[in-house]
Amino acid sequence: MGLRVKAAGFEPLAYRGQSAEFRAAITDDRRALLHLLDYCSLTHFSYPIRLDTAGFSRLAEARCWNRNSLAELMSSLINSHLLLHPDTARDADFWQAVLPAMQRVGQPYLLIGDSHSLASRIVGNNWRDPIIPIHLACLGGSALGLNNPHSRSGYHSRLARLAAALGETGLASRLPVFFQFGQVDVEFVSVFRRIQSGERAFDRAGFEAFCDTVSDAYHAFLGSYYGSPFATHVLSIFPPALSDESWAQGYANAHIVGLEGDRSPEAMIDAVRSIDIPKLSERTAMHDSFNQRLRAICNDRGFRFIDLFTPILGSDGTIDQRFVARSAGRDHHVDPEPLRSVVGPILKASISRNVRLQSDR
Repeated sequence: MGLRVKAAGFEPLAYRGQSAEFRAAITDDRRALLHLLDYCSLTHFSYPIRLDTAGFSRLAEARCWNRNSLAELMSSLINSHLLLHPDTARDADFWQAVLPAMQRVGQPYLLIGDSHSLASRIVGNNWRDPIIPIHLACLGGSALGLNNPHSRSGYHSRLARLAAALGETGLASRLPVFFQFGQVDVEFVSVFRRIQSGERAFDRAGFEAFCDTVSDAYHAFLGSYYGSPFATHVLSIFPPALSDESWAQGYANAHIVGLEGDRSPEAMIDAVRSIDIPKLSERTAMHDSFNQRLRAICNDRGFRFIDLFTPILGSDGTIDQRFVARSAGRDHHVDPEPLRSVVGPILKASISRNVRLQSDR
């Protein structure tokens, strides 16, 4: 197995050289490989690699009783590669090589979204035919910015080129695609725009108008690039996880401020403190309102809407506290571990449905 992993592009020396801690703890190539195999299942774990597609294809042929383990390794390798070399995603030859290899091991799916989509990066759920995520993380990305060719993030052009590349392969219909955007818009961009306009008091009608603008942009982007033959799914946004206290203290994510704001993170924190932020119950209703727009997009375009919002609500209609027990409302992300136990079966069912539809054609 070690030779196959190296042939796929894994470089033990580069792996060990990531940090002083790694260099001290991982003293030789064998330990580097064992460390990779131990930690490749972690979704936030990445490392230097340039994938060798021929070697990656041979890795898929490795004898492995439990395919979940091989699926975890292959997902880790390709996702680390795409994180460091995102321009590879516009290369049709790359997809022509890696997708058949992954299909020999399980059911690959393409996950595209902001940082909240990390919780939807699920490997496995079936040791004989595991699902395998290929994750294009658009960190800090907004649904509004997807339809803007000149956005600071550059995600529009990157994802448009991805669609063209996948279309060239003829494999697009066999690769379920899941989009998860909108949480950045609802929680942050709407607030930043209020600050830019000097709107201290919260106006629900103004928020709903903003959501119309965002959903129209999202709708236009998906319709332009990810209609037929793509098997496109749109994931809902999650309920808000930030507590009222965190907002009152002036919560602002520095990366999102850099992409969507008009001032420094420190200045934005002061500005957030100066405006009215709705309470958790109303913010939850606002997220639900945006999700209804996503559902309407799917109904209009023939996409499949995936509800990840309702299953994690508690008895009081806001997020169930077991999904924010670790962060205690201090982070805008839902706690990933309990969330994956909910998201995994839902994604597996959707991917299996797509496989059945393709086999019936």
